Amino acid sequence: MHEPVALVTLALTLAAFVGFDLSRTLRTGRAHGKFGIITRKAQPGRFRRYVFGDWLVLGLCAVMILYAVIETFQP
Repeated sequence: MHEPVALVTLALTLAAFVGFDLSRTLRTGRAHGKFGIITRKAQPGRFRRYVFGDWLVLGLCAVMILYAVIETFQP
């Protein structure tokens, strides 16, 4: 890996945007999906998938950061 700083910066930026979106979604109970607004009451299944997708992206960002840190300290 040539640029671990770039990978960490990308992962942190993506995590910040997704974290903001997740907090707004959970606070308001509505999300902006591909086909319009998804609400917690009207479409609970789609809303749940949207929230789990955000959590999945945050987890992948954490894995990317961990990978970059481990690769940086490899001899």
